Amino acid sequence: MNTPDRDYTGKALAIARGLYPHQVEGVAFLMRRRRAILADDMGLGKTRQAIVAVTHDTTQGPYLVVCPASVKRNWGREIELVCQNPEILSVGPGDPPEPEWTGWVIINYDLLKRHREVLTALSWQGIIFDEAHYLKNHTSQRSRAGRSLVEECPGDPVVYCLTGTPMMNRPRDLFVLLQVVGHSMGRSFIAYAKRYCDAFQNEYGWVTDGASNLKELAIELQGVLLRRAKEDVLDLPPKQRTWLDVDVPSSTAQKETEEALAILLQGQRRERESLSLETPSGRDRGRLIAKLATVRRKLAEAKVSTTSEYVQNVLDQGEKILVFSCFDAPLRKIHERFEDCSVILTGATPVDSRQALVDRFQEDEGTRVFVANIIAGGVGLNLTAASQIVFNDLDWVPANHWQAEDRAYRIGQQSRVQAAYMIAAGTIDEFVRMVLQTKAALVSAVIDGEGLDKDIGGDVLTELQSLMRNLSPQLSDEISEGLTAERIRALLENARSIY
Repeated sequence: MNTPDRDYTGKALAIARGLYPHQVEGVAFLMRRRRAILADDMGLGKTRQAIVAVTHDTTQGPYLVVCPASVKRNWGREIELVCQNPEILSVGPGDPPEPEWTGWVIINYDLLKRHREVLTALSWQGIIFDEAHYLKNHTSQRSRAGRSLVEECPGDPVVYCLTGTPMMNRPRDLFVLLQVVGHSMGRSFIAYAKRYCDAFQNEYGWVTDGASNLKELAIELQGVLLRRAKEDVLDLPPKQRTWLDVDVPSSTAQKETEEALAILLQGQRRERESLSLETPSGRDRGRLIAKLATVRRKLAEAKVSTTSEYVQNVLDQGEKILVFSCFDAPLRKIHERFEDCSVILTGATPVDSRQALVDRFQEDEGTRVFVANIIAGGVGLNLTAASQIVFNDLDWVPANHWQAEDRAYRIGQQSRVQAAYMIAAGTIDEFVRMVLQTKAALVSAVIDGEGLDKDIGGDVLTELQSLMRNLSPQLSDEISEGLTAERIRALLENARSIY
């Protein structure tokens, strides 16, 4: 007979040991279901909830944690805080566990495939996927490795998926999480996509980057997914997001922007004239991505001076600040400007050195600027010593920004958090800003069951491609003659207004 939820809440209270009330509720939810998705806002303590739940649901290991490399050390710390004298093995640089291992194993996603045979042979009592949206592409090797681990290991392990960003940009990204926890909606991707991703077939195959029946999806998720927002469960000070226009030279990345628009328009013309059977993800898309990456990099570098001035103003007010960029060159320039009072974390920073940088920023009053790559430094770190955040440039995945913001906006924060975004006026930044804001509305709708005022499709690049179908065919002639900076500005403004 199933035990009522209140009985599990009582058990969770008995083992709470200082947990917040929402964490007690989360522990009860996990213990009740054994396989579940904990999708609390970033900063609400999902790690602690999962450790408490898994160790009291199964009193003896082994337990496996799969997470990004950047948070492996933090997982070790949290396990030590919850468990008495735990045995912890971190794979990479350490070797995978021996068959008789009964303690904790922490491994990053990139090593799953390499050690698949060893890992699937152990009788795991509990498996935790942290930042589980790393599995979002259900056809990727990483996703297949995660699913096979759950399906092939002996016994019936507890399985938790933890993510503060349970769907990234699209409902289809939830599908693999539902597969991992064994939900019935995870049985057929096409059936799921038809119902919730507004899927349709074209000459290239299934298009599944849409969204449909979101209220129904939210209801279906209630039995397997628990999500709480910070403002609902904590008395945190508010977070404010602002968008600051930055003037950059009109010639900045003009040539590359023109070339990117030309590729877009040429692709649309061939599609209309049916002269090519190449898919949008083929050679043209590769060229387009490369051109747009150059545009983004040059805009990022052009904004460094303004971002540095913003940082200096924050320091003059006596506050600490986090500085994020998608590119290492701007980060190095900003770090050099504030070298005496800053630390820098990029993808090249050794994993074993990262926690020391965090500790220095958190504890040393003289270290006031944390400069970080938005991917390497935007996940799993506790940086509540800062109440100010600035994004020098824009990532095209909104979840990466939310994750980075929540390095400061989490348990332990005592001040209002201010997140500033630098927008290069009259450039593609303005269009990206509009898409990111709209994607935020979609994530809220999927999790909370809210309705949307309009259809919302894929990522920034997909949106830009689709909008070209709505712009004047005469642009093809203008592209061939060369676009002025003013015309590029007008074109992007037109795209933004249409969107």
